[in-house]
Amino acid sequence: MESSRTKNLFPAIYSLAFLAAAGLSVLMLMTDKNLQTDFGTMSSGYFSHWYAVLAMAVADVVAAGLLLLLRSRVSVKLAVVGSGVLTVALLGAILTYQQVGFASAMDFANYLFGVTYFGGDIRYLYDILLATDIAVFVGGIVGLVLTRDAQVVEGAVEANNPASS
Repeated sequence: MESSRTKNLFPAIYSLAFLAAAGLSVLMLMTDKNLQTDFGTMSSGYFSHWYAVLAMAVADVVAAGLLLLLRSRVSVKLAVVGSGVLTVALLGAILTYQQVGFASAMDFANYLFGVTYFGGDIRYLYDILLATDIAVFVGGIVGLVLTRDAQVVEGAVEANNPASS
């Protein structure tokens, strides 16, 4: 009984990590002038990378909602896959270096995840978002393993104790 409660509690707790990642993305969207204007080359609207970060934030909120609504291992598995995709997408943004005027992927990676300051208010936000995305992915896998073990133990106890049914 206790492990069943834990199994149902994990998706709710896991959803908080997705909400934290969404919050970081929203903070980035609101504060990063380089992201908003393609390093000052756009005066109206937002740059396409801004919309990509917005899509990531929306995906995080949707994942959190599904976890809270369904509270199942299937929803956790889907969320783990989703967090992996979002992590790859964040790292894959490095390959778009030419769109933002960098000479190489390494220069853009250094801008996003390095210590060089290029202006704007993003210092360390990409690093924190990447670390959060990785932690969400790993945390989901660990949670699946732990709740699976609890589910197996619970099933074995019920199989060996016919009076509990």
